[in-house]
Amino acid sequence: MADVRLSINQDFMDDLSSKTGINKPADLTKDALTFYSWVISEVKKGRVLVTVDENGENPRKVVTETLKRAKLIS
Repeated sequence: MADVRLSINQDFMDDLSSKTGINKPADLTKDALTFYSWVISEVKKGRVLVTVDENGENPRKVVTETLKRAKLIS
């Protein structure tokens, strides 16, 4: 297992913690990286990440530079 050390703004972490109920930074980071790994695997399969409102309307495509690059790497 890799040991990762990050310097992240405390206010940012506190905000994420209050929005998710996850209080341990290690747990929050693990969850975030697990989700991002899944998103990358979906993009590599030719899928796109889209969010919609609670009624299934107003779709918005999620695009980041990392996802663009991941799509190009075989």
